[in-house]
Amino acid sequence: MISTQRILNETSLQSVIGSESQINPKHGKWKRNINADLLLTALIDAFSILVIFLLMSFSSTGDVLFINKNTELPKASLATVLERNPVVKIDDGKLYVEDKEVTAETIVSELLEIRKKFTDIRPNEEYPGIVTIQADRRVKYEQLNSIVLAASHAGFSDVRFAVMMK
Repeated sequence: MISTQRILNETSLQSVIGSESQINPKHGKWKRNINADLLLTALIDAFSILVIFLLMSFSSTGDVLFINKNTELPKASLATVLERNPVVKIDDGKLYVEDKEVTAETIVSELLEIRKKFTDIRPNEEYPGIVTIQADRRVKYEQLNSIVLAASHAGFSDVRFAVMMK
């Protein structure tokens, strides 16, 4: 009768390097059964490539704006890094204040509410009055002008535009 253990030992996966090695002989009194060797070099290479990729794609400044695929920001030769401020976005003819859809009539009240939340959270600080406008480069001047006027009515004295560096 054939033993299943003997069949498993004879058909087990053997390493080519391990079976020919002088350090780990497969015969004689030092006979050892090695089922499979882990190739750590390949694993370490794969993990190091993954870590390098993740480090290179990591943004330490954080995402301030979320730009849709079909939105093309205007280009500027002189620009600064954006800070986290209230964002008014024009996307497909719709207005958004902090990702909340508003109309041209309610934009002032929404900006006033953002200003009120700031003063409620930080009562001892002066409100900076900065708003960022994110719009496609093909948006008409009249739409942008109405947003700038609404922001100035709500007390935002510094209006900044989201642009791409040339």
